[in-house]
Amino acid sequence: MNLLRFWKRRLVAAGLAAVALAAPVLPAAPLAVRAEASSSADVFTALAGVLGTAGMYSGYLAAILDAGNNAYYQEQTRRYDAYENGVDRNPKNHQIVDEVMEGLVERGTYVLDIRSLPFRWNVNNSAEFNAACFPTNYITVNKGLVVGLNGNIDEIAGVLAHEMTHGLKLHAAYNYARAAAQAFGINFLGMVTGAVRPDVVGVLADYSVAKNVILPAEYEADEGGFYLAASAGFNPGGPAAAMARMDYMTKHPDTFDRSYGADPYDHPDTDKREAKLAAMLSAYSAGHVTVRNRKEILIDSRPLLSASYSTEAYDDTPEQAYLIAGGLARAFHELATAEAWNFRPGANGRIAYLDDNRVYEYLKDAVERNHAEGELERLVRAAYAGESATGARATMRAEEQKRLAYWRERTAKNIAADKKLVERLYKNADAYNDINEPELSIEEGARTFGCDYEGVKLAGVYAVRGRAKALQGDFAGAMADCDYAASLDPNDAYVYLNRAEVQRAQGLPEPALQDINRAIALDPKAIAAHKMAADVEDELGNDSAALTHYAAYHKLLPEATDIPDKYYRRIDPKGWKRLEKEREKARKEEAKARAEKKAEEEKKKQAESKSAKPTDKKAETPERKTTGDAAKPAA
Repeated sequence: MNLLRFWKRRLVAAGLAAVALAAPVLPAAPLAVRAEASSSADVFTALAGVLGTAGMYSGYLAAILDAGNNAYYQEQTRRYDAYENGVDRNPKNHQIVDEVMEGLVERGTYVLDIRSLPFRWNVNNSAEFNAACFPTNYITVNKGLVVGLNGNIDEIAGVLAHEMTHGLKLHAAYNYARAAAQAFGINFLGMVTGAVRPDVVGVLADYSVAKNVILPAEYEADEGGFYLAASAGFNPGGPAAAMARMDYMTKHPDTFDRSYGADPYDHPDTDKREAKLAAMLSAYSAGHVTVRNRKEILIDSRPLLSASYSTEAYDDTPEQAYLIAGGLARAFHELATAEAWNFRPGANGRIAYLDDNRVYEYLKDAVERNHAEGELERLVRAAYAGESATGARATMRAEEQKRLAYWRERTAKNIAADKKLVERLYKNADAYNDINEPELSIEEGARTFGCDYEGVKLAGVYAVRGRAKALQGDFAGAMADCDYAASLDPNDAYVYLNRAEVQRAQGLPEPALQDINRAIALDPKAIAAHKMAADVEDELGNDSAALTHYAAYHKLLPEATDIPDKYYRRIDPKGWKRLEKEREKARKEEAKARAEKKAEEEKKKQAESKSAKPTDKKAETPERKTTGDAAKPAA
C-alpha cells in the first residue's frame, strides 16, 4: 500500500490522534539510513483542507513529544548523528564539552519536564560554528563551535546552556511539529507505528530542523541559558562573550577561515541578543555592573577600567569586557556586603580580595594590569552603601525567587503527573539499561520514586535499579534491590528476569535459569523470558533446551531475527533464507552509501581547495598569540 495514501486515510479517520509508542527492540548496528525525501506539499494541502493546519500541528506535536520521551529514540538519534555528521577525533574537544555539560547537568538549577529525557551529548565533526538540541534532549556540538570559541569553557557553557534550555522548554518538539506541518508532511507521522523506525530517527535527527529555531525561542533560550550557566558556577559574562564572538564571525567571516577550524554561521540578530545578555549580566549583579561601548566596565555608572584585546588573531575586546564584568557580577550577586569581598593587604603592597574561584580570574588579571585595586575597593564599598536607597538587591532576589518558583511549579506538576507518564520514566529506566547507560537508568528510577506513583509497580522500579547497579559493578547493591523487589511482588515475572540478568552478570547461569523459569511459570507468554532462557541454555551447551525456548520465542515474536543461525535455520528455514538475503542486500547498500558519502566528501574537499583564497602566513597560523590581556586557559 502506498505509504502516503495509507497515512492520509489513517489520520483522517483518527483525527490525528497519536498512537502510544510500544517498547521497541533496539537494533545493534548504527543506522545508515536517511528519512524519505519525498515531496508532501499535495498531501499537506489535502489534509489541511480536511483537518485544518492547527489540527495537523497538534497531531504532529503529540507524536513528537511521545517519540522525544523514548530512550531508544534518543540512542538512535545519537547513532544517526554520528553516522551523518561524524565524530570529532580530537579528545581535547570532547574533554572540554564533557566538563561543561557535566557541570551544567550536575550543578545547574533546573527541573526536567516529566515528558523529557535526561540530557546526552556528543561532539560531531562539523566545522560549522553551531550546536543543536534534538527533541530527544540529545545535544550535538559541532567541533567548529569548540574551536571557534577557542575552548573557552565559560563561553561554551553559555551556548550549551542555551541548547539545554531549548530542551527544558520543549522548543525542539514545537519546532519539529511546525516544520513537520510545513514541510515533512504525512511521512513524518510514520513514527506512531510503535517501533524504532529508520525514517523516524532520520527526521528526529535532522540537523537542519534542529538548528533552525525561531527568534522568540532563541531569546527565551538565551535567558534560560544565562541563568542555568550562572547557577552551575560558570562566568555569567560567558553568554554575552560568546554572542560577541558569533557577531564578529558573522561580520568578518574571512577572519575565521578553514585553517582556523571553524566555518562561520549566520546567527540571527546577534547584536540584539548580545545586548539582552549584557542587560541580564547587569541585573544579575543587582544592577551594579555594566559594560559600556562593549569595552568599559562600570560600577554604578562609574568607570573601573577598560578591557583590551588578548589575541592578535582578531580584536576580542568585547569578550574580555564581558568576562571581566562577569567576575564582578558574580561577586555582587553572591556577596551581600562589601566586607564579604574580604579586601585585605596582599603581596607587594597590593590589595587582595575575594577568593580563588576561577570565575574571578579575568577580573583579577585586568585589575592588576590596570593597578585598579584601590579604585575597585572604593567603588564596591560605595555600591553597597547605596543599595538601601535603591532596593537593587531586593529586586534581584525577588527576580531570583520567581525563577525558582517556576522550577518548583514544574516539580509539583511532575509529582502529580499522569500514571502513563510516570510509567514511561520506568520504561525509559529499563531502556537505558538495555543500551548500557546505567547512570541514566538510575536517574530515571529516582525521578519515578519522586512522583505520586499510585498504580505504578514499584517492584519493577527496584528491579530495574538493581540491574543498573549490576552494570556499574555493584553486585551486592544489585542483589539487594532485586531481592527487595521480589519481596514487594513475588508474582511479577519481570522482577525475576531482572534478577536473572544480575546473576548472569556475576557468572551464575544456573541461579539465573531458575529465576527465568519462575518468570515463565508466572507468564508463559513472556517473550523476553524465553529469549533469556534460550540464551542461557545455549551458553550451558544444552542445545535441545535452547532450541525449545528459541522456538517459543520465535512463535511469540515471528519477526525476531536475533536467534543464532544454528537454531534459526531449524526453526524457520524459509525465514532464515530470507534473512540471509536481506543481510546481503543490507551489506551492499551500506557499502554503497559509505562509498557515496566518501565520494561526496572528496568532491567537497576538492571544491574547497579550488575556491580557497590565498592568505598570508600570519592568518594561516591557528595558534593564539597574546598581547595586552593574557589569554585564559581553556579549562
